[in-house]
Amino acid sequence: MGLGYATPQDPTKVGRPILPRPVFGRENRVYTGVVHYRSEREYSTVMNRGARIAVGGILVLIGIAALLQYAFGFGSDEEYEHTVPLGDGVREIKIDSASLDLDIRFTESVSGENTVHVKGKAASRIVNRIRSAEVTDGVLHLGFAEPWQWSLNVSLFQAMNGKQTVTVELTEDAMSALESFRVNTGSGSLHASGAAARLIVFTSDSGGIRIDGLRSDAATVHSDSGSIRLERFEGGSLRLRTDSGSIHANEVSALLIASSDSGSVTIDHLTGTGEIRTNSGSIRVAKDDDTGLDVVSDSGSVRITVPASFGGVYDAASDSGSVSHPEPAGASGEVIRVRTDSGSIRIEH
Repeated sequence: MGLGYATPQDPTKVGRPILPRPVFGRENRVYTGVVHYRSEREYSTVMNRGARIAVGGILVLIGIAALLQYAFGFGSDEEYEHTVPLGDGVREIKIDSASLDLDIRFTESVSGENTVHVKGKAASRIVNRIRSAEVTDGVLHLGFAEPWQWSLNVSLFQAMNGKQTVTVELTEDAMSALESFRVNTGSGSLHASGAAARLIVFTSDSGGIRIDGLRSDAATVHSDSGSIRLERFEGGSLRLRTDSGSIHANEVSALLIASSDSGSVTIDHLTGTGEIRTNSGSIRVAKDDDTGLDVVSDSGSVRITVPASFGGVYDAASDSGSVSHPEPAGASGEVIRVRTDSGSIRIEH
């Protein structure tokens, strides 16, 4: 059949208007209203089938989760309390956690015994591991993380996200003899107070770190994605680093090295020299002594407060930003050096 067009009705006549539409042969009837309606029904059927497949997939995942719970004991959490005797020969304490929050406290032993007391709520497998922990060759290892958590980073079982309280009770002699204290967490938060050892290392993959009172010859605090907040540090050197997160330290007496790829850095009451870096973030430092400082910010303002007794010189420059500082006394060899690519610099008493 050839291609033709129906003649439109006279618009002056009363009645339902008939719009012109193409008339095709049998092989081209995909444009008729009937086939359009059938296509819509077929589309709806396909969408319903996709929805059923999606729901089925979700049910399968739920079934797998239930199987894991049954096979590995997920969800069967229990409250526990356990004390690990340390004796007099402990040299190192290591703690690993994945999604569990940690609250670690160092206290002086009143009984004359050296112990680690652990309390919290966790999966049975973790509890059993803690109860079987003991000092081996001078090292105590408390493992709160399941191996599968490290590789798969599974944290959908919210029942495992409880807080574990770890109390380290040491005599004065044992605390001064402790060579190393290391804590590593995954996504759980970390709080530590009163920790003391010759070497201290705190690391977190994704979780905030808060520290109250720290004494060490060399301490390192590193968070991949999370803030660091520290109150009171006394020792030889302190390193603070975040890949993404802010740093706030107060009352630091040590050589300080602090850096953040993306986040602000605030240091209050710093006694000792410091090296501070940010790629993107502001820097605020308040010095309590007359030692020097080296500060670099790629993108962010810098503000430094020094004592009126500071007798060194100021070396400050910004590619794009204002620079202000007091008149240098030049009586000592100490230098406050500041560089910014984009951001103002302000040094004041």
